[in-house]
Amino acid sequence: MVDAGRRLFLYIGFGRYLLREFRWPLTTSVLLVVGGGALLKATYHKTALTYVQACHAVFMMLFAQPMLELPAEWYLQPMFFVIPLVGLGVIADSLVRLGFLLFTRKQKLQEWQIMKASLMHQHIIIVGAGKVGYRIVTELLAMKQEVVVVDRLEDSPLITELRDLGVTVIRGDGRLRGTLERAGLGSARAVILTTSDDLANLDAALTARLIRTDVPVVVRLFDDTLAEKVATAFKIPAISSSATAAPAFIAAAIGRAVYHSFQIAGRTLHVTDLAIMPGSKLAGQNVDTLQRDLGVNILRAGGNGAAEATTGARQEALQPGETVLIIGPLEKIATLERENSTAAPDS
Repeated sequence: MVDAGRRLFLYIGFGRYLLREFRWPLTTSVLLVVGGGALLKATYHKTALTYVQACHAVFMMLFAQPMLELPAEWYLQPMFFVIPLVGLGVIADSLVRLGFLLFTRKQKLQEWQIMKASLMHQHIIIVGAGKVGYRIVTELLAMKQEVVVVDRLEDSPLITELRDLGVTVIRGDGRLRGTLERAGLGSARAVILTTSDDLANLDAALTARLIRTDVPVVVRLFDDTLAEKVATAFKIPAISSSATAAPAFIAAAIGRAVYHSFQIAGRTLHVTDLAIMPGSKLAGQNVDTLQRDLGVNILRAGGNGAAEATTGARQEALQPGETVLIIGPLEKIATLERENSTAAPDS
C-alpha cells in the first residue's frame, strides 16, 4: 500500500514536472487561442462568430486544420498562415521534449534522475557512492527513507546496483552549488558526505551550508584531528573513519565484540556485550551499584529477549551465565572484563 501511494505521488509529481517543462509551449498556445479568438471575432466578417467559436477556430488552426474560409481582409490573411506554422512548431518541440524525457526515464539518464530529485521532499542526500556511501544508502532504504546519491562517476558497479534498487543518482561534483541544488538540497532533510577525500567532503559540507544554513550536514573524515576541528569550528558533525574503525580492530584482535561506538558531549562511548562468568567478581553484584561506581549503562535481557533497564532489573544481582549489554568508555568496559575474568574471593 505504501509503495502504491509513493508510486501515485511520483506520477502526480511527474505530471507537475511536465507542466513546468512545457509551460512555454502551453502559454504560447493559450495566448494565441485567447488573443487570436478576440481578434477573429472582432474582424472576421464572412460569418458571424461568437467568442467561443472564434477561439475554437484558432485552436484548430494551431493543428493546421482551419475551419473558416480565407478572409478577404488583407490584415487577417497572414494570421491564417502564421498560426498554423507556430502551432506546428509548438507541437514538434513538445513531441521532441516528451520523447526525450521518456527515453531518459527508460535509460535512467541524468535528466530523469534530476526530475525525480526535484519531486522529493525531506530526503537525505549522500555525496559519494563508494562502499561507505553504498552501505549508508542501503541502511537508509531499510528504514524507508528517501535517498538521493551524488557521485562524479557516470557508472560503476555500486552505482549500477543503486540504480537497480530504484535510488536516484545525480552525476556531478558535490562541491558545486548547482550539483547540490539538482539533488534537491532545498527540500532535503540532511546531507551526508562520504567520499574518500577529506578536503572534498569539507568543501561540499561548506557549500551545502552556504545554500542552506539550517540543513544538518554530516562529514566523513579520515583525519581524526581534522574531524575534531571541523566539529568544533563549524558546528558540523564529523565522523573520523580511523577513530571509528580503531575500536573494532582492537576488539577483533583481543576477542571482544564491540558492536558500535559513538560520541556524546565529546565522550566516546562503546557498545558491547558481556557474559557473566560463574565465580567471577561480577557474579552476584548489584547492577545499579556497578553503573554508579563505573559510570556505565548496563542493559539486561527482558522476558521477551529485548534489552531493558527497568528499576527492578537494575536493583537485581547479576547472575552467572547471564549476558548483558554494556554502554560506556572503553577503559570502563575493560575494567568490567577484568573483574569478570577474576575469581571472587572466598567468603
